[in-house]
Amino acid sequence: MAFIKSVKMEDIPWQRLISSYGRAAAFPQWFHAMAHGDMEAMGHAAEQLAEELEHQSTLWHATPFGVIFAMRMFGEAANDSVKQELSEQKRERLNALIVAILNICQPIAAACADTLGHVVEMEPFLSITDLLRESELWPEDEEEDEERWEDDPVSDQAFYSFVYYTAQILLLYKKDIRRLCDSSCEEVRDAAEELHAEVERIEAGG
Repeated sequence: MAFIKSVKMEDIPWQRLISSYGRAAAFPQWFHAMAHGDMEAMGHAAEQLAEELEHQSTLWHATPFGVIFAMRMFGEAANDSVKQELSEQKRERLNALIVAILNICQPIAAACADTLGHVVEMEPFLSITDLLRESELWPEDEEEDEERWEDDPVSDQAFYSFVYYTAQILLLYKKDIRRLCDSSCEEVRDAAEELHAEVERIEAGG
């Protein structure tokens, strides 16, 4: 819990984590665009993150860490969206940001629920920080990345840990997601209901 709430973007060695199509080196700039870019930049960044965090119900080394920052941003945006003094333009952007994050996390949550519901007799690493041990990180040098992909370098326990800790992060925000199921914005409400249903499946054990 302490790590999830306090870790900083620069504390994560993104360049040494794998995502759907390679390394996660671009994640910080995409999150920055989500938080500070215009609507077009935010939309593009959301698309990139969605593609890299989950692919065909598979989660990756970068996924739990990406979900930490996505859900932290979601929580802040959800709190800001209820402020009465917001301009219409600001409220529109916040709603778009909330929907983008909910839509990124919905297939991730579904993958978590499916995996946790079917995998038995598997234990995750003792802590999410174990995923950042030197032995779990890819080397700085990217020269042999293609061979590493072919060799399937991720252990079963590491993969299960990607899923397990991603699920735990989503569960931390269940109340925030549920609150938005009553949003006056239909798009927010629909996206929140879809994600909330998957988080409930996680909690029920898949």
